[in-house]
Amino acid sequence: MDVFDCLPLIALIEGQILCVHGGLSPDMRTIDQIRIIDRKIEISHERPFCDLMLSDPEEDEYWAVNSRGAGFLFGAKVTIRILQNQ
Repeated sequence: MDVFDCLPLIALIEGQILCVHGGLSPDMRTIDQIRIIDRKIEISHERPFCDLMLSDPEEDEYWAVNSRGAGFLFGAKVTIRILQNQ
C-alpha cells in the first residue's frame, strides 16, 4: 500500500480551518460523514471520494458544475454549513 493511500482526507484545525486536498462534495453534509470514509484504498473515481480529491473552491457561494469534468465548484456558504454541522 502506498503512503498516499493512507493519508487522511481532511484535517480540521481548531474547529475553524478545514484542510482538504481538493474540496467538498454535495453528498457530504458533515465532517463526520467525511471522517468515516475508508481512506486505506486507492483513490476512487466514485463520488463522494472523487469529489473530495478534485473539487475546487469558487467565488460563487454555492455548488456549481466543475468544467474539468470531475468534482464540483463550491463556495464559502457551503464550507460554513459543513463546519457548522460538525
